[in-house]
Amino acid sequence: MAHTAMTEQNPSMTAASAVRQRILVVDHDDDIRLSVCAHLAQWGFDAEGEANGVSGLTRLTQANPATAFAGMLLEMDMPILGGMAVLQEMKDRHPAIPVIVMARVPHIDKLRNAVRLWAHEYIVKPLDTELLKRKCASVFRPAPTALR
Repeated sequence: MAHTAMTEQNPSMTAASAVRQRILVVDHDDDIRLSVCAHLAQWGFDAEGEANGVSGLTRLTQANPATAFAGMLLEMDMPILGGMAVLQEMKDRHPAIPVIVMARVPHIDKLRNAVRLWAHEYIVKPLDTELLKRKCASVFRPAPTALR
């Protein structure tokens, strides 16, 4: 009953909650990329993955406004076009798309440097799924719509 009252007072809530934020996961580790995409889908995101920075950036440039990405999860330690290079491209060419960077503990300095450069948040692997969920909800939340 409370849900009905809430939607009657704000009819846009049901439409806004039905919109799934599209997130791009860029990680060369197939198992991690697929696992993160599966978790994002469970949490209400539309997740797609790419295996390297080049294909990730290509995917971003191919998106049109209707299929634009709302965020990116980016592995910092990749063999083809590393995370810092991808992050710099994101800052220069796609500044409206927030990025959460990921790496294993030995690369914690890369994560900190990425946040200093421009990344919105970081998370250390192995991933704590509850922490990842909270960070994704915080960083990739939809922008509030203007009242009319």
